[in-house]
Amino acid sequence: MLAQRLSRKFAGPILAIVATMLPLRGASAEATFDFYISGIRAGELMLDITTGEGTYTAASRIDAAGVIGLLVSFYFDGEASGRLNGDGSVVPRRYVANSKSPRAERHTEIDWENGTPSRVSVEPPRKSAPDPAQQGGTLDPISAGVAILRDAAPDKVCDASVDVFDGSRRSRLTLSKAVEKDNALICAGTYSRIEGEAHTLSSQREYGFEVVFRRNGSGEAQLQRIETRTNFGLAVVERRG
Repeated sequence: MLAQRLSRKFAGPILAIVATMLPLRGASAEATFDFYISGIRAGELMLDITTGEGTYTAASRIDAAGVIGLLVSFYFDGEASGRLNGDGSVVPRRYVANSKSPRAERHTEIDWENGTPSRVSVEPPRKSAPDPAQQGGTLDPISAGVAILRDAAPDKVCDASVDVFDGSRRSRLTLSKAVEKDNALICAGTYSRIEGEAHTLSSQREYGFEVVFRRNGSGEAQLQRIETRTNFGLAVVERRG
Protein backbone atom coordinates (compact mmCIF):
# COMPACT_ATOMS: atom_id res chain seq x y z
CA MET A 1 0.00 0.00 0.00
CA LEU A 2 1.09 3.58 -0.66
CA ALA A 3 0.70 4.55 2.99
CA GLN A 4 2.96 1.75 4.15
CA ARG A 5 5.60 2.54 1.55
CA LEU A 6 5.49 6.20 2.48
CA SER A 7 5.84 5.55 6.19
CA ARG A 8 8.73 3.14 5.88
CA LYS A 9 10.75 4.95 3.22
CA PHE A 10 10.12 8.60 3.89
CA ALA A 11 9.06 9.10 7.51
CA GLY A 12 12.67 8.94 8.65
CA PRO A 13 13.89 12.38 7.57
CA ILE A 14 10.96 14.33 8.96
CA LEU A 15 10.81 12.23 12.16
CA ALA A 16 14.50 12.82 12.75
CA ILE A 17 13.87 16.54 12.48
CA VAL A 18 10.74 16.37 14.62
CA ALA A 19 12.32 14.39 17.44
CA THR A 20 15.22 16.80 17.41
CA MET A 21 13.64 20.20 17.15
CA LEU A 22 10.10 20.73 18.28
CA PRO A 23 9.80 22.00 21.85
CA LEU A 24 8.50 25.56 22.28
CA ARG A 25 9.20 28.46 24.60
CA GLY A 26 7.16 30.10 27.32
CA ALA A 27 6.70 30.20 31.05
CA SER A 28 4.48 27.21 30.46
CA ALA A 29 3.46 26.28 26.92
CA GLU A 30 1.81 23.34 25.24
CA ALA A 31 1.23 22.70 21.55
CA THR A 32 0.02 19.91 19.29
CA PHE A 33 1.22 19.26 15.75
CA ASP A 34 -0.01 16.86 13.09
CA PHE A 35 2.39 14.94 10.87
CA TYR A 36 1.51 14.20 7.22
CA ILE A 37 3.26 12.24 4.49
CA SER A 38 2.05 13.16 1.00
CA GLY A 39 -1.20 14.40 2.51
CA ILE A 40 -1.77 11.23 4.55
CA ARG A 41 -1.98 11.84 8.32
CA ALA A 42 0.77 9.79 9.92
CA GLY A 43 1.21 11.03 13.47
CA GLU A 44 0.54 13.46 16.27
CA LEU A 45 3.03 15.45 18.32
CA MET A 46 2.32 16.78 21.79
CA LEU A 47 4.82 19.25 23.19
CA ASP A 48 5.26 20.98 26.55
CA ILE A 49 7.92 23.29 27.94
CA THR A 50 8.23 25.23 31.17
CA THR A 51 10.85 27.89 31.90
CA GLY A 52 11.62 29.93 34.98
CA GLU A 53 14.49 31.28 37.07
CA GLY A 54 17.12 30.35 34.52
CA THR A 55 15.97 26.75 34.02
CA TYR A 56 13.84 24.79 31.60
CA THR A 57 12.05 21.45 31.49
CA ALA A 58 10.62 20.16 28.23
CA ALA A 59 8.78 17.08 27.02
CA SER A 60 7.93 15.81 23.56
CA ARG A 61 5.72 12.90 22.49
CA ILE A 62 5.28 11.55 18.95
CA ASP A 63 2.74 8.82 18.15
CA ALA A 64 1.66 7.16 14.93
CA ALA A 65 -1.88 8.03 13.84
CA GLY A 66 -4.32 7.61 10.99
CA VAL A 67 -3.91 4.92 8.35
CA ILE A 68 -0.15 4.80 8.83
CA GLY A 69 -0.64 4.22 12.55
CA LEU A 70 -2.41 0.98 11.68
CA LEU A 71 0.52 -0.20 9.55
CA VAL A 72 3.68 0.96 11.27
CA SER A 73 4.33 1.17 15.00
CA PHE A 74 6.54 4.03 16.11
CA TYR A 75 6.70 6.54 18.94
CA PHE A 76 9.10 8.90 20.68
CA ASP A 77 8.65 10.02 24.28
CA GLY A 78 11.35 12.27 25.69
CA GLU A 79 12.08 14.73 28.49
CA ALA A 80 14.93 17.16 28.99
CA SER A 81 15.97 19.70 31.59
CA GLY A 82 18.77 22.17 32.00
CA ARG A 83 19.86 25.78 32.37
CA LEU A 84 18.86 28.83 30.33
CA ASN A 85 21.59 31.45 30.41
CA GLY A 86 20.92 35.15 30.28
CA ASP A 87 22.06 35.32 26.65
CA GLY A 88 19.48 32.67 25.70
CA SER A 89 21.95 29.83 25.35
CA VAL A 90 20.94 26.37 26.57
CA VAL A 91 23.00 24.04 28.80
CA PRO A 92 21.46 20.55 29.16
CA ARG A 93 21.44 18.72 32.49
CA ARG A 94 19.45 15.51 31.87
CA TYR A 95 17.76 13.79 28.93
CA VAL A 96 15.58 10.66 29.04
CA ALA A 97 13.81 9.14 26.02
CA ASN A 98 11.89 6.03 25.08
CA SER A 99 11.41 5.25 21.41
CA LYS A 100 10.04 2.51 19.20
CA SER A 101 10.66 1.95 15.51
CA PRO A 102 9.82 -0.98 13.23
CA ARG A 103 13.12 -2.57 14.32
CA ALA A 104 13.47 -2.00 18.05
CA GLU A 105 12.39 -0.33 21.28
CA ARG A 106 15.09 1.71 22.97
CA HIS A 107 15.61 3.57 26.27
CA THR A 108 18.18 6.36 26.44
CA GLU A 109 19.47 8.40 29.37
CA ILE A 110 22.11 11.12 29.26
CA ASP A 111 23.43 13.15 32.19
CA TRP A 112 25.42 16.28 31.36
CA GLU A 113 28.08 18.10 33.35
CA ASN A 114 29.40 21.50 32.24
CA GLY A 115 28.13 20.98 28.70
CA THR A 116 29.59 17.49 28.20
CA PRO A 117 27.80 14.13 28.60
CA SER A 118 29.03 12.55 31.84
CA ARG A 119 26.87 9.40 31.76
CA VAL A 120 25.22 7.79 28.74
CA SER A 121 23.00 4.71 28.81
CA VAL A 122 21.39 3.30 25.64
CA GLU A 123 19.46 0.03 26.00
CA PRO A 124 19.69 -2.08 23.97
CA PRO A 125 23.11 -0.66 23.06
CA ARG A 126 24.07 0.28 19.52
CA LYS A 127 26.79 -1.60 17.65
CA SER A 128 28.72 1.65 17.48
CA ALA A 129 28.19 5.13 18.90
CA PRO A 130 30.18 8.36 19.26
CA ASP A 131 32.47 8.72 22.28
CA PRO A 132 30.50 10.77 24.86
CA ALA A 133 33.70 12.43 26.05
CA GLN A 134 34.06 14.00 22.60
CA GLN A 135 30.55 15.50 22.58
CA GLY A 136 31.23 18.67 24.54
CA GLY A 137 29.12 21.58 23.31
CA THR A 138 26.37 19.40 21.88
CA LEU A 139 22.74 19.40 22.98
CA ASP A 140 20.31 16.54 23.44
CA PRO A 141 17.50 16.48 20.84
CA ILE A 142 14.87 18.24 22.96
CA SER A 143 17.26 20.86 24.32
CA ALA A 144 18.24 21.62 20.72
CA GLY A 145 14.62 22.51 20.06
CA VAL A 146 14.56 24.79 23.07
CA ALA A 147 17.68 26.48 21.73
CA ILE A 148 16.69 27.18 18.14
CA LEU A 149 12.94 26.79 17.65
CA ARG A 150 11.35 28.48 20.64
CA ASP A 151 9.15 31.55 20.24
CA ALA A 152 11.35 34.62 19.83
CA ALA A 153 11.52 38.11 18.40
CA PRO A 154 11.26 37.87 14.60
CA ASP A 155 14.85 39.03 14.12
CA LYS A 156 16.13 36.38 16.55
CA VAL A 157 14.81 33.16 14.95
CA CYS A 158 16.90 30.89 12.73
CA ASP A 159 20.37 31.87 11.46
CA ALA A 160 21.85 29.24 13.78
CA SER A 161 23.59 25.89 13.90
CA VAL A 162 23.64 23.34 16.72
CA ASP A 163 25.23 19.92 17.10
CA VAL A 164 22.96 17.29 18.63
CA PHE A 165 23.95 14.15 20.55
CA ASP A 166 21.21 11.60 21.30
CA GLY A 167 23.41 8.84 22.76
CA SER A 168 23.52 6.96 19.45
CA ARG A 169 24.65 9.56 16.93
CA ARG A 170 25.88 13.10 16.51
CA SER A 171 24.03 15.28 14.03
CA ARG A 172 23.94 18.92 13.04
CA LEU A 173 20.97 21.22 12.45
CA THR A 174 21.64 24.38 10.48
CA LEU A 175 19.06 27.10 9.84
CA SER A 176 19.65 29.99 7.46
CA LYS A 177 18.59 33.57 8.12
CA ALA A 178 14.81 33.97 8.02
CA VAL A 179 13.21 35.41 4.87
CA GLU A 180 9.86 37.17 5.22
CA LYS A 181 7.19 36.16 2.69
CA ASP A 182 3.38 36.43 2.81
CA ASN A 183 3.40 37.38 6.52
CA ALA A 184 5.55 34.36 7.35
CA LEU A 185 9.21 33.93 8.30
CA ILE A 186 10.72 31.11 6.27
CA CYS A 187 14.02 29.46 7.14
CA ALA A 188 15.89 26.95 4.99
CA GLY A 189 17.47 24.17 7.04
CA THR A 190 19.84 21.24 6.68
CA TYR A 191 20.02 18.08 8.78
CA SER A 192 23.40 16.29 8.69
CA ARG A 193 24.34 13.06 10.45
CA ILE A 194 27.96 13.57 11.48
CA GLU A 195 28.76 10.38 13.38
CA GLY A 196 27.01 7.20 14.49
CA GLU A 197 24.47 4.77 13.06
CA ALA A 198 21.77 5.80 10.62
CA HIS A 199 18.23 6.30 11.85
CA THR A 200 16.13 3.14 11.55
CA LEU A 201 13.59 4.79 9.26
CA SER A 202 16.10 6.57 7.02
CA SER A 203 19.70 5.96 6.00
CA GLN A 204 20.08 9.45 4.51
CA ARG A 205 23.12 11.27 5.87
CA GLU A 206 21.95 14.74 4.86
CA TYR A 207 18.77 16.39 3.65
CA GLY A 208 17.17 19.80 3.49
CA PHE A 209 14.00 21.03 5.14
CA GLU A 210 12.07 24.27 5.61
CA VAL A 211 10.75 25.87 8.79
CA VAL A 212 7.91 28.39 8.83
CA PHE A 213 7.24 30.84 11.68
CA ARG A 214 4.35 33.30 12.01
CA ARG A 215 3.89 36.15 14.45
CA ASN A 216 1.61 35.32 17.36
CA GLY A 217 -0.63 37.69 19.32
CA SER A 218 2.38 38.99 21.24
CA GLY A 219 4.31 39.76 18.06
CA GLU A 220 6.79 36.93 18.58
CA ALA A 221 7.70 34.49 15.83
CA GLN A 222 6.07 31.13 16.60
CA LEU A 223 6.77 27.81 14.90
CA GLN A 224 3.95 26.79 12.55
CA ARG A 225 5.30 24.24 10.10
CA ILE A 226 8.27 22.04 9.18
CA GLU A 227 8.44 20.35 5.79
CA THR A 228 10.81 18.33 3.64
CA ARG A 229 10.38 17.08 0.08
CA THR A 230 10.38 13.38 -0.81
CA ASN A 231 9.90 11.40 -4.00
CA PHE A 232 6.24 10.99 -3.00
CA GLY A 233 5.60 14.65 -2.20
CA LEU A 234 5.84 16.71 0.96
CA ALA A 235 6.33 15.37 4.46
CA VAL A 236 4.91 18.01 6.79
CA VAL A 237 4.60 18.75 10.48
CA GLU A 238 1.94 21.43 11.03
CA ARG A 239 0.76 23.22 14.14
CA ARG A 240 -2.85 22.44 15.04
CA GLY A 241 -5.29 25.29 15.57
